[in-house]
Amino acid sequence: MLGFGLVLTLVLVVQPAQASRTYHRTPTTAIRHQTYYTTNSTSHTFRANGNYNRWTFRANHNLKNYRNTAWTATQKTYITKDGKRCLYYWVHNGANGASGWIWHGFLKPIKNSQAAMVSQLNVARNARQIVTVVQSGKSTATLRLWEKNRGLSWRNTLTASSRIGGSGIGYSREGSSRTPIGTYHLSFAFGKAAHVRTNGIGYRQIQKNSYWIEDLKDRQYNTWQNRKWANNKNEHLIDYTKAAPRNQYQLAVVMDNHGQNNGSGFFIHVRNQWATQGCVSISLGNMQKLVSKLSTRAYVTNVQYATQLLNY
Repeated sequence: MLGFGLVLTLVLVVQPAQASRTYHRTPTTAIRHQTYYTTNSTSHTFRANGNYNRWTFRANHNLKNYRNTAWTATQKTYITKDGKRCLYYWVHNGANGASGWIWHGFLKPIKNSQAAMVSQLNVARNARQIVTVVQSGKSTATLRLWEKNRGLSWRNTLTASSRIGGSGIGYSREGSSRTPIGTYHLSFAFGKAAHVRTNGIGYRQIQKNSYWIEDLKDRQYNTWQNRKWANNKNEHLIDYTKAAPRNQYQLAVVMDNHGQNNGSGFFIHVRNQWATQGCVSISLGNMQKLVSKLSTRAYVTNVQYATQLLNY
């Protein structure tokens, strides 16, 4: 199993002079995936070298650089040292792809922590903010904003109740009234005001001739366009900047699903009393807080239940 590594207890720490020592280990076996935090900041993860009967430790990641990082264990092995069998897990994290073997005593289980699952999303390595939308009822969900700390862990900085598509979250198509499942880049914000405070994400003010093109036969399908005219299959954005309850686009953010053939015009926008046609809606106050924190490296993941985050 070349490329694997491992961590030792304080009693079993491998000193530099002992690096050439060899050990016996059992074949690697798969285990049920479990997420953990590390409880040690002075040791390392290790990669494997040699065969089962002549196995050596080589450090590859210093645990002091991974405080509060969620690790997922997927495999196990037993290593015999001084006549004692010690259990090690093969772990990896979604923040930067680090992986290696670690002694099980340095791991503290995380019981389905949403922060841990966010850290394992495919976009977690490059993202600065991730919005999760987890369905809670037929057309309701809980929206959470997660921001990456310097230590590569994720912190929940906003939680809001939301309305979603009348058909819930799932595999969508044009006119399905379903919020699209999966992960999408939050490409830009838009709204009624001339200027809005953000953390770097772009912002566009809606004009009288601003449309979101939702006509499947239009060459500019699923894009923002400023036009003199568009037919009634398209959204005239300014029509939704009036007094409540027609103020959905007073402030909004685009979920960029361009080219995915699963519908058009999916936004996070201002909430009214009804289910949406597939967007995610939260209160104006929460919408303002959300936009103020978003950068160009922000994403949203929509799922039917929390553990489904592990699929994306």
